[in-house]
Amino acid sequence: MATGGGGDALGAVMVGRASHPDVDVAILTYAWERLRVDPLPGPRSAADFSGLQPFGSLNARILSSTAVNLPSGSTLPRLAGSIETPLLLLDPAQGAIGIRAQVREIIEFADVDKVSLVDVGGDAVARGDEPELMSPLADMLVIAACTRLGVPAELVVAGPGLDGELAASAVLNRLRGLGGRRAAPLGPHDVEAVSKILEWHPTEATALLAAAAQGHRGSVELRGEGATVELTDESADVYVADLRPIYEGSLLALLLTDTRSLAEVEDKIRAARGTSEIDYGRRRLESLSLGDVRPGRAELTARVVAYIDDARRRGIDFLTCRRLAEAIKAPGIEAPELREYLLSVQSGQDAFPLWSTRR
Repeated sequence: MATGGGGDALGAVMVGRASHPDVDVAILTYAWERLRVDPLPGPRSAADFSGLQPFGSLNARILSSTAVNLPSGSTLPRLAGSIETPLLLLDPAQGAIGIRAQVREIIEFADVDKVSLVDVGGDAVARGDEPELMSPLADMLVIAACTRLGVPAELVVAGPGLDGELAASAVLNRLRGLGGRRAAPLGPHDVEAVSKILEWHPTEATALLAAAAQGHRGSVELRGEGATVELTDESADVYVADLRPIYEGSLLALLLTDTRSLAEVEDKIRAARGTSEIDYGRRRLESLSLGDVRPGRAELTARVVAYIDDARRRGIDFLTCRRLAEAIKAPGIEAPELREYLLSVQSGQDAFPLWSTRR
């Protein structure tokens, strides 16, 4: 089960490839995209899709032919057509109680003996009061929902610190305090299962995980205002921890255990933290400029080269394609087109799935 959106689902594929938790029954994931993909903030529910395939009475499988209702957007149908494991929709419309019912149905339907929650980066181990924590709602809701399943549940953290929220040291200290144990790290072989997907998928955290597994090391600049993370020898590590102590040590998951709607979940997160990540999405949507015009090729080249040079002077070794697309303010340009363009102007700096600033 992915604790977040499509990026964690890709992480689950990589972890499964590395033979850590057993994910061959199904991967459950939210339909929760960044605003460049889905202009409506927050997660989508089953009602936002057409062409879902029933999987029991409470669950639905996303197919390559599944469509999301406009104006929403989703990468999940394309992802479903790119992986072998069934991809099921994690629907938060009924809160933790609804998600718990979904998971229980799958446990009974497929005779599941263990549930693994996969989180790339590890902010799911947070208490909930850390000032640097940006997006606890999705993770904490899944943790709250999976504490009364009747079968063992565990949290698998891949790539500590790679989501740009909690620092790697904070994630590792928390994991050790919660009894987490280190599993085998990911390597280049594990990236093979997702390399073609990463050519078009907008995830940053899982792209960094893949980059670390392939041996890239150095400072990476991410989304938004240019947060940075370091790719180190520990960045491709995987840790496993029992879910119960994580739940009991979370200030937020405890609040969400008996929630019955997404609105109730938001209210409880707001009461504890003052805001939620869906509120952040709403504010960001209001601030987005609708007047930007895509520059011509000469101007685009000048912006790309200037930003890469500036990042190098600031000590940045790599950029994510998402960060570069945001920084050059080119509306409508996405990772595949941007990478193709970069290869045409600076072909020697490809560090798939990142872009190197090193000449």
